[in-house]
Amino acid sequence: MIHTRIRRRVKRLAQLALAAVATVSLAACVSVPGDGPVQLGLSDLQQAERLVQFSASGPSAGDSQEQLVRGFLLAANASADDYAVAREFLSEPYASQWDPYDGALVYEGTKPYRADGENAGMLSLAIVANVDAAGALLPVESGASTELRFEFVRQGEEWRISSAPSGVLVDRSSFTTVWSAHQLHFLGPGERLVADPRWFLSRTALATEVVTSLIEGPSARLSQVVHSGFPPGARLTKGTVTVTDGLARVDLMGDGLDNELAQREIHAQLLSSLQTVPGVNRVELLIEGVAVPEPSNPITDESASQGAMKPVGFVDGTFGIISAADAEPITDISEIVESLGANAVSVSRSRTLAAVRNSDGVSIVSGGSVALIDQRRALLEPSVDDDLWAWTVSAADPTVMRVTAADGAQHAFTAPWLADLDVRTLRVSPGGSLIAAYINDGANSRVLIAGVIRDNDGVPTGVSEEADVEMWVGGEAIDFDWVDSQRFVALSKQGNAGKVTVGGPGMFSVEQGSVPNASHVAGGGSRAQIRVATSDGEFYAPQGSSGWQQVANSVELLGKRG
Repeated sequence: MIHTRIRRRVKRLAQLALAAVATVSLAACVSVPGDGPVQLGLSDLQQAERLVQFSASGPSAGDSQEQLVRGFLLAANASADDYAVAREFLSEPYASQWDPYDGALVYEGTKPYRADGENAGMLSLAIVANVDAAGALLPVESGASTELRFEFVRQGEEWRISSAPSGVLVDRSSFTTVWSAHQLHFLGPGERLVADPRWFLSRTALATEVVTSLIEGPSARLSQVVHSGFPPGARLTKGTVTVTDGLARVDLMGDGLDNELAQREIHAQLLSSLQTVPGVNRVELLIEGVAVPEPSNPITDESASQGAMKPVGFVDGTFGIISAADAEPITDISEIVESLGANAVSVSRSRTLAAVRNSDGVSIVSGGSVALIDQRRALLEPSVDDDLWAWTVSAADPTVMRVTAADGAQHAFTAPWLADLDVRTLRVSPGGSLIAAYINDGANSRVLIAGVIRDNDGVPTGVSEEADVEMWVGGEAIDFDWVDSQRFVALSKQGNAGKVTVGGPGMFSVEQGSVPNASHVAGGGSRAQIRVATSDGEFYAPQGSSGWQQVANSVELLGKRG
């Protein structure tokens, strides 16, 4: 069900917000909010083939225009027979033109309706997310409702819809029931598997849709970050992936598939991408019907999986790994960090390198030595990636990023999407494929995500030219950290407290309560390991679904891992 990729640039987010409050006239072939050619996907699936079934009813005799619209929205949850029930609400010429596969607008709350003349009506929706035709989900800033226009004609004695939004409109609860999130995986430098989140309709053709999406390639944000083992022109031999007794058989055809390296990479991508598809626990790769032996040295990537990691920081003047109410010193790092008068510290996940900010700038600490690497003013808290590059950026000009290695190698590149923004935190994800910027905008904050471009040796050479807003947060931005390679946690001001919000690329964000006087947050590898520190030294750990329990009161500075 992959069609075109609709790129959402940062500069287009403002346009989207404006469009959200505008009255939009939607002609039969106009999609909202994307554009581009559309290819119909697996539209002939029966309702019984869906993993999650939704029962829908067609229009009733004498339905008003408003009743038609509301019935049409409900019916759009049922994709059986190419959305046959939903098409019953449409006029005869328009029923064949409406394209339900051109993405989705996800809304929540009430749906006020008003007439707009004799032959049109406006439906007001609070849009919370935008899913493009490729299944990529981006959140939408809360605020004014979106007004969508429907037009009507008489068909005999009954009203029918003659113009409606392309794609589907679906409420959030139905969306998370009928659709499901999955991680496509592509390959970064050093054979690291990089996730590319997508949403698909939950149906038994899911394995086919995942593999088809893999063949289509990565999202625009990751196009310079990763590559795919699937050569250009590769396709499924019979158009489908068969799943029998847990075995997914992926039969491919096309030039370049007889390459051993390509087969090894394709096998890794299939295994990692299909692991969340219900009913699939094994994968067999075939080339035009001939089974390909499993690689003797399969690609196994553990770089982005950190597991639970204890935070670092200062406790009673000692720097190290925080355990209970003490700090366990880190060999060749702690003593030097303590001598530098640090006001921000990031330690690599391997515990072999630290980037330390003090009044002089940012220094690298590694192997028992220290080197000053950046003296620009208004430096943000540094970040350290898994390849042991320290990232530094100045709030005065966040478009210029510097990366520095322990041996002194240093270079800079630009991130034009950060121009004129109030950047509070900049952090590289575990695994190093993404970079996040936490942006303050007065009463609201947002998280921008871009890809990290590296050479074959893992050296950062740039970031993607554009970034996506992957989370909107109410309140002034305070602090931010990655939880793992696909989730992050943001701290924002809520009165005298810090509100904790967890989200990630392609995810709906979830508020996780608040902590009084919160000043810093650390991800820790899992929700249970998220830690929040306050301005007066109190230290909090999660308790329950949204509560926080004080576990120490002498943490003078909470650092970051990575």
